[in-house]
Amino acid sequence: MRNNTQRIYERLSRGEFLSVDSTDTSIRHLYEDIEENVEDYADYFKEIGLQLECGNGYFYFSRTGEGKQAIEQKLDSFSKWLDYLDFLKCYNQSFTAGYQFRKSHLIEQISLDIELKEKVCYLFKKYGVGSNIEIVNKLLQEMLNMGFAECISEQDETY
Repeated sequence: MRNNTQRIYERLSRGEFLSVDSTDTSIRHLYEDIEENVEDYADYFKEIGLQLECGNGYFYFSRTGEGKQAIEQKLDSFSKWLDYLDFLKCYNQSFTAGYQFRKSHLIEQISLDIELKEKVCYLFKKYGVGSNIEIVNKLLQEMLNMGFAECISEQDETY
């Protein structure tokens, strides 16, 4: 077992990601350790039923031999995140890993852009969220919880 195995497991087992461009140096350190020792980590986690997956600049877990119900739940969750990504790409086409934005600008753009307003109604009304501020807060909270976003500056709410 490598030195960071427990920390990596604790993060990835919650469905979070380790990203190369994280502003948190401890997360970048974990990413770099996996990248340098990917075969060792993959073999270790495979023994406990987890598949270490690699994307373009990030790592995450998937499970081997999952049942149909678990897969359906993941597909529902994945579908929601695709809708979120579609919304964020509508907000700004260059929205990708490492993109920085301010909460206030996102709220303002929803007020100004008809397509964003329509997407907001589709995405967030089913969650009982009303105002643009509530909608953006819900989106940001979910992105933070999943490790898709980090707050860079609390003062001006830059993510």
